[in-house]
Amino acid sequence: MATLSLNNISKSFGQQSVLKGVDLEVAEGEFLTIVGPSGCGKSTMLRIVAGLEQQDGGEVRIGSTQVDDRLPSERDVAMVFQSYALYPHLSVFENIAVPLTYRRLSAAQRLPLIRAWLLGSPQLTRDIARDARSVAKLLDIELLLLWRHSELAGGQRHAARGLPH
Repeated sequence: MATLSLNNISKSFGQQSVLKGVDLEVAEGEFLTIVGPSGCGKSTMLRIVAGLEQQDGGEVRIGSTQVDDRLPSERDVAMVFQSYALYPHLSVFENIAVPLTYRRLSAAQRLPLIRAWLLGSPQLTRDIARDARSVAKLLDIELLLLWRHSELAGGQRHAARGLPH
């Protein structure tokens, strides 16, 4: 984990200014909730932190590193939308394992035939299972790992995507 700093962040879409000089410091381990009316820039700010959107001005720092020029995959940041996406045909364990699996694969390795061959690797399978169980333990949902989407309550569905409930 690391601190997050937004310094003088600005973002406009055409003539519509969405973020103006936003400064924010989030300490390591701190829990932050961002609230506001629709269209006020909450999602835009989170997309900028994740690297999915480029700000017009200002800088984003994770720890002491400025990350404005880094790809989303290089920032080690995750983002979830209010409308979360679970694969209903998969168990909680399998839903947690999906991003853990893809994070380990290059673009070429994500091709179906190559992926099927790679995922047959016993070591990769053990590593992903270990990490999925670790996430479940952190979220206190180990007892839900074999459950399916339809068997979960709303907060449990958030947790099944690797988020606090």
